[in-house]
Order: sequence, then structure tokens, then C-alpha cells
Amino acid sequence: MSPTSTYGSDTVSEIILFVLAIMVILIAAWCIFAFVRAIFFFIFSQGKEEKIKKAWNSIRYMIIGIFLTIILLYLFPRIFRLVWLENYEKYNAKSIFNKAWTILSNVFELKNVIKESQELDMYNSQLYNQPNTPQIIEDYTL
Repeated sequence: MSPTSTYGSDTVSEIILFVLAIMVILIAAWCIFAFVRAIFFFIFSQGKEEKIKKAWNSIRYMIIGIFLTIILLYLFPRIFRLVWLENYEKYNAKSIFNKAWTILSNVFELKNVIKESQELDMYNSQLYNQPNTPQIIEDYTL
């Protein structure tokens, strides 16, 4: 008996799949950051040994991240099957990547909603749409 929310059913399997997808997204982002960091360290090292060592360490971190992702995708479904978790067959790599894609697309869709809202406010709001016309003051003589 799981409660439902406005976003859909909050079952245990959906929560676990969500957590696994978030872990894959974070590890992938970490790998990309480590790779870009290594590139910058190599480019701007000017032959200094300590900066080159930092670049190689970044590449090591990236490789560790890739191995963590592989372990996550391979090991967790088997652990769930061994502990007889409900719907353990649902936690395969394809399902995890599909859920990660859904999360990322929702994040970017939210960004678009915020941007569209700001553009509408810019053109329709009283804050941004101040009339520049002078007020006409009529001279009444009695």
C-alpha cells in the first residue's frame, strides 16, 4: 500500500529505479567533469609536473566513474534478485537508462517552462510593460 502523489504512483520499485537513475546521471556528470578538467590541465600545464599529475588523476577519476557505472548496472539487479525484491527484473540497464532519460528530459522541460514563463512576463506583465505615454492633464476653467 503505497501512497500516490500528483506525479504518479510512488511504489518501492519506482523509487529504487529513480535512485539508480540519479546515481547513473551523477556518475556520468562526474566523468564528464573529470575528463574536461584533465583536458584543461594538460593544455595549461606548461610542462609543470604537478599539473600533469593532476590531469592524470582526473583521468583516473573518470575511469573509476565508468567502472562504478558498470558495477551499478551489473551488480544491483543481481543483488535485488538474490534478496527477492519485488519486480527485480525491472532493474535492468535499459530500464535504468530509460528512467535517467526521462529525468533529464523533465529537467530540461522544466527549464523551458521557466524560460517561457519569463518571456511571457516580460511582454505581458505590468512590471515590464510600463507605458511611456505622458498623462494628459486637462485644464478645467470654471
